[in-house]
Amino acid sequence: MNKKELVKRVAEKLEGLPQKTAVRAVDAVFESIAEGLQEDGVVTIGKWGTYSAEDIAGE
Repeated sequence: MNKKELVKRVAEKLEGLPQKTAVRAVDAVFESIAEGLQEDGVVTIGKWGTYSAEDIAGE
């Protein structure tokens, strides 16, 4: 699944949410996850798992 397909599914699941709004929602979720990783180094999302940021030097 790519981002376009994810946005489409989100719009459908929210009963006709406009595509532009669904794009904003998907972007907001991923931006929030990225911010959490930057701030805390770890993001835990219920049954989806725990994600951590690794500091990769030199790349």
